[in-house]
Amino acid sequence: MDTIELPVAGVTCGGCASRVTKALMAVNGVNQVEVSDDRSKVTIAGAKLTRPELVAAIQSAGYQVPDTLTISLGESGPKCC
Repeated sequence: MDTIELPVAGVTCGGCASRVTKALMAVNGVNQVEVSDDRSKVTIAGAKLTRPELVAAIQSAGYQVPDTLTISLGESGPKCC
């Protein structure tokens, strides 16, 4: 079984995560989809998976797959305490 992990953007709630999961489960060969707790990435397991096909499914559901994962620290950077 192959496993592919992709960054995902625009997934802001459980409903969004469900839409991404449903779109990916419709791809031939996908057996399991897991959206991370912070909704920043998705892990897909199955047979004969191809990144372009998975990206297209995510995009067809209305979400983006960034080339790289970007972390925003805000204008003044990280804060402590």
